[in-house]
Amino acid sequence: MAKKKKFTKIFANSWVKAFLIALVIIWIIRTFLFEFAIVRDKKMENSLFQGDVIFINKLKPGPRLPITLLSFPFFGNQFPFSNTPAYIDLIELPYFRISIQAIQRNDVIAFNYPIEHDPPIDKKTVVFKRCIALPGDTLNIHDKKIFINNLLMNDNPNCKYRFRIKAEEPLDSSFFAKYQISEYYFIAKPNIYDLHTTKQLSDSIAKDSLIKKIQILKILDMPMFTKLFPFSPYFSWSTDYFGTLIIPKKGQQIELTSRNIYFYKDIIQTYENNSLEIIQDTVFKINDIPTKTYRFKYNYYFVMDDNRDHAKDSRYWGFLPETHIIGKASFVLFNADSKSKR
Repeated sequence: MAKKKKFTKIFANSWVKAFLIALVIIWIIRTFLFEFAIVRDKKMENSLFQGDVIFINKLKPGPRLPITLLSFPFFGNQFPFSNTPAYIDLIELPYFRISIQAIQRNDVIAFNYPIEHDPPIDKKTVVFKRCIALPGDTLNIHDKKIFINNLLMNDNPNCKYRFRIKAEEPLDSSFFAKYQISEYYFIAKPNIYDLHTTKQLSDSIAKDSLIKKIQILKILDMPMFTKLFPFSPYFSWSTDYFGTLIIPKKGQQIELTSRNIYFYKDIIQTYENNSLEIIQDTVFKINDIPTKTYRFKYNYYFVMDDNRDHAKDSRYWGFLPETHIIGKASFVLFNADSKSKR
């Protein structure tokens, strides 16, 4: 009987050790190599679809060490079926990354959403967008065309835009299903509709016998500073006419002016944790010290959605700090949404 109890105890201890070792291995893999996340919206269609489960490669740009130390592993940001945080933000470690491979233009990257201010960096919502401009790049969007360092950047073929069509007769859902269009709206009589699709598909629609006319919609320069970055009356940019804008680079020093302070005040205050005082748009105090210059601590990026006219990207909220990047979206494992169009 004593031998049986001893054997049971040894077996139990071995099982516990194996379980703990397995948990440690999984934690190491998720921290340093890869993890999975679900696409929550339609802003990256047709590249990523709502419900797609994405394999995130953390070797590009390199694993970011955990920031929120007191976290319950494998639960995400909240416990299942509740709004209770699965972490305690009493201890937050400074940002540190083991740099391995640089992010490149056109990479689709996963990152923690910067405009969420309450959660710690690594507990913000995970979103996916396409990297358009790198640290130090000069970006300009003119007539929906993207220029990086004065060179035209080719669009990804999956990019969707908003088009307006005038039809010969009223269109029903079967017409839009024929062209795999899920986003469309009746605008006005007679038979005028807006839809979101790729340029390639728009060429096919234009040849349809039911279509009189199709044209891409453009938003011209106009005062939209209340909705678009940098939220300043000095700039009358639109989503289709945006810039010129220089993407901040680590170690770069700039001269602060009454105009460019609107580009960089979030970086100075929020992302790089300084106090900033602006007096009559001409005098700047950083950490209570008068200054006319600022040197960036981190690299920043400019990202855009592939669903270009149904977006919520850097044109709306500004630069993406390197501190928020998780990794590159490498491939789709499967789609978990039964209603998805994939």
